[in-house]
Amino acid sequence: MISRQDVQRLIHRPNGIKPVLSVFLDMSVNSENKRTHRVFLGQQLAQFQELESDRPSHHREPLGAAFERVQRWLEQHFDEANQGVVLYAEVGGDWLEGVQLPVPVRNRVVIAPQPVIGPLAQIVESYRHHGIALVDRAHLRLLSVYLGEPLHEHEVKTSPYPTPHDVQRGGYSAIDFQKRKAEETRHFFKEFALEVAEFSRRYRPDDWILLGTDENVKNFLEFLSPAVREQVVYSAHAPIDATAAEVLERITPFLFEQMEREQSSVIDLVHDRVLHRHLAIAGFPDTLEQLQEGKVDRLVLARDIERAGVQCLRCGFYLIRRDTVCPYCGGDLRAGVDLVEAMIRLAEEQEVPIQFVPPEAMTDLHGVGALLKF
Repeated sequence: MISRQDVQRLIHRPNGIKPVLSVFLDMSVNSENKRTHRVFLGQQLAQFQELESDRPSHHREPLGAAFERVQRWLEQHFDEANQGVVLYAEVGGDWLEGVQLPVPVRNRVVIAPQPVIGPLAQIVESYRHHGIALVDRAHLRLLSVYLGEPLHEHEVKTSPYPTPHDVQRGGYSAIDFQKRKAEETRHFFKEFALEVAEFSRRYRPDDWILLGTDENVKNFLEFLSPAVREQVVYSAHAPIDATAAEVLERITPFLFEQMEREQSSVIDLVHDRVLHRHLAIAGFPDTLEQLQEGKVDRLVLARDIERAGVQCLRCGFYLIRRDTVCPYCGGDLRAGVDLVEAMIRLAEEQEVPIQFVPPEAMTDLHGVGALLKF
């Protein structure tokens, strides 16, 4: 399962002499229950084979070998339960790495000096890692869910206090029994809260969802640590023995609502701040400049947007305009640079959060904007 650590590892992979073939494949099935990735790969290979064999980075034989390694990996390692695959193959080298995803990605093939990480970052930044606790008075189940898939599961079972043999029905004995069961529940909830805290420390979910009866959820919430309690974003009714699939089906409407609410919130904030010229910027030239100067607090990008530009070979600065030399240091410029990929890399390296939003929501801001630190 892809994580931020994987994205960081790919970003900091040393650039070698050999280029990297980055392949993104939609592995979901169509209306005829078929996958179409082989057709797409065949079309891409045919296009590259038409190139002159002496062009740098595009020699037919090494590139064909890289495509063959990609196809062999798919035949040997692809799990049909997944809907997306990302493959990186060094052209003329030995390095090959594959990432399988439970969500689809847009078909794309890129040859570049380093692995293309933009589509992976879009997935990582768009999905939260959820902790889910199902609780009743004597049981606790904990799940860690990411990209709609359960990653970890932990179950805690307790043994009720032994009941004295002299408890009678009704009267004082019944009241005493009720008090005893209430104390038992408090004891279990204290233990369960410690289990939730340890689960949270170990797997670091972005938020928590509590499931159970309304009474149990309300009472259990009081036993959680302040740090975990602040992360609780949703609660609902669910039986303790619900399967992971049933739990996910129950909370899916909330997860979609949460994603849409977060996107709408940041879109409105960027528009408002840009309108009032307060700690926000929009458009590629200004956003790119502020990002490279380390002033961006949050980057907001339209999903799947594309924009080409240049990079100075001397100082490394990225630019929209196509001057003959770098305006900052006078160095030569390299054309054909993927500026969206560059911006995503810069943001990830600076640990700047990235919000990917629907393209139509950013049309008037030319597809990109940012909230600024100062």
